[in-house]
Amino acid sequence: MTKSFLLAVIIMLSTSSCYYDNNEDLYPGQSTCDTVNVSFAKDIKPLIDAQCVGCHNTQSPTAGISLSTHAEIQVYANSGQLFGVLSWTPPYTGTKQMPPSGPKWSNCNLSKLNSWIKKGAPNN
Repeated sequence: MTKSFLLAVIIMLSTSSCYYDNNEDLYPGQSTCDTVNVSFAKDIKPLIDAQCVGCHNTQSPTAGISLSTHAEIQVYANSGQLFGVLSWTPPYTGTKQMPPSGPKWSNCNLSKLNSWIKKGAPNN
């Protein structure tokens, strides 16, 4: 009886797993993602600060890239590099995808970034 109970517990534990869910994956098309009214101060800068500036700052810019100011961010936005490395699209896949140890930005955040870039990456 004890062996069969132990076996059942082992099987149950081995078949369960951890997973990461987010609203975009669970409920596609149901979340609101405003890509029309995107602003640097409200949408883009907080994302860059939270995900990028830890490594790409003025004091110790990893790979010589600082993303601390609008002017610095705008250079990489207008060149296509910023969107490329964050969306993991060629030729920026592999070693250049960012963040290097974290998940790719959500589709909504990438859409906001792309919308802002297409508007000329303004300091708004």
